[in-house]
Amino acid sequence: MFKHPFYKYSFCLLLIVDIAYALAIVISNSAPISIDTVIASLVWFVTFYWVPVWAAAALIFQLRKNGNKKIALEWLIAVVFMATGNVITDHVLVSLYDDYRPLGVFVIFNGLIWGSCIYCICIYIESKKKVASEKHSRKKAQLATLRYQLNPHFMFNSLNTISAYIHTNPDLADEVLHELADILRYSLDTAEQTLIPLEQELAIIEKYLNIEKARFGEKLQVNYTLPEQLKSIHIPPLIIQPIIENAIKHNAQQNSLTVNIELTVIDNLVRVKVSDNGIGFNEHVLKHGYGTGVGMKNIQQRVNQLGNSKINLSNNNGAVVCLELAL
Repeated sequence: MFKHPFYKYSFCLLLIVDIAYALAIVISNSAPISIDTVIASLVWFVTFYWVPVWAAAALIFQLRKNGNKKIALEWLIAVVFMATGNVITDHVLVSLYDDYRPLGVFVIFNGLIWGSCIYCICIYIESKKKVASEKHSRKKAQLATLRYQLNPHFMFNSLNTISAYIHTNPDLADEVLHELADILRYSLDTAEQTLIPLEQELAIIEKYLNIEKARFGEKLQVNYTLPEQLKSIHIPPLIIQPIIENAIKHNAQQNSLTVNIELTVIDNLVRVKVSDNGIGFNEHVLKHGYGTGVGMKNIQQRVNQLGNSKINLSNNNGAVVCLELAL
């Protein structure tokens, strides 16, 4: 029953409020802290703060569980329980201390003030948490949408590659088809994962490159610069492959294409640098970060969603894509 985070956090906060209130009274009256002060403070905490707040919360949560969520009713419950707690506190303190002056009808006013304040603060925290949760859900949905847009884009390009030699070399076409099936299976298996091991991502990139090498033969050369210890780090799935695909697609007419893939770690960032010896990016792509195609535009949007990550495009004897992902 009391597994809700509210109970744990409210207990600590109410204890702090009670101690602060007791210290304020002691300081304002210039009185020393005595055993009576500690006992009175403990009574206030148990009968006015802790028990009424938890009891009101339990009833409110039960009503919500039954589909009854009305702000006016919940506020009234909070006020009544706080006022009742104040009445009980008054009676306990009167029985313990002869010089204690009971609050009388002011317990209603006290319950109204404290009940309203505590309930409004809780509602505010709940609303902020709900907004944060909805924001996280939207972000997750947007990332999933971008992934699903990339998958068919990649699949159609790969199928076109297979169709180019399915009649001239059936055995090779069958081999490539199996590679494509592995890639699509990987895409489905990682659909709900936000991070996967880099080594796993590189294995899928290798399968993709096998498809492209079957098409281009010796025209396509791929060079890796990858420290061994980096293979254990985790990155978002299918974040590097579209960059390599983009490099190959836009330089398919060249007699020779070299793609360089370099990974390094700098200040808690993994830097992925993909460069080629092709025609480079035009001015529009350099300015906006993507052209008219789907691949690079979706990569840009995915990186923006990840936070603390960025992607830069430049030209240096060909196109250069520098992707920085926060570890």
